[in-house]
Amino acid sequence: MISTFNPDSMNAVIIATIAKCCLLCLATPMKMNGWVSSTIYLSIVLLLLLKGAFTRKSQDLHCGACRALVDELEWEISQVDPKKTIQMGSFRINPDGSQSVVEVPYARSEAHLTELLERICENMKEYGEKVDPSTHRKSYVRVISHDGTKMDLSETQFDGDVTSSLKFACERIAEEYEDELVEFFSHEAENVKDRLCSKRTDCVTMPCIFHMMNCDIT
Repeated sequence: MISTFNPDSMNAVIIATIAKCCLLCLATPMKMNGWVSSTIYLSIVLLLLLKGAFTRKSQDLHCGACRALVDELEWEISQVDPKKTIQMGSFRINPDGSQSVVEVPYARSEAHLTELLERICENMKEYGEKVDPSTHRKSYVRVISHDGTKMDLSETQFDGDVTSSLKFACERIAEEYEDELVEFFSHEAENVKDRLCSKRTDCVTMPCIFHMMNCDIT
């Protein structure tokens, strides 16, 4: 089994370490030894930078997994015959002898969407990772097209670590936001990526911790 790196756990470790440094700073007399105070200050700066890097990695991964998930769902829905329907409602006989059953398009039915969410993340094995050379932000693209069209794989990393991490993130999103995904797609909601993904990517702004510290570092 492939071991999946979890940046969320690393973030928790870094935050805990920063908190310890802050407590040490606050517990030390205001006029600390210059070497000790400078060491604590530099340690906090380095830890904040490290946390920022892991947070960005986690954010890129979750955002990429969410957008890929939406793309795959849209593709699967588009492949279903629009004339195919499924019966929904109660099959009990009403007093007048009728049944409260309606036929709805199968493609966007709750039954079909639920079935898709159970297996859609397997498609992440067909994705690779690209890094923007100017921003160093990561994005995730298909390396195997749905229709067999040749893909541009320049500067794209495609290996087990990438696909495993992306699949893991996809499964978390599919499980946690299943109801929202079914709601969006069953009603053909617009801008699903913006409405769902942009709000579900762990975008947490770290408060400026130095403004919270009353330490003389000179």
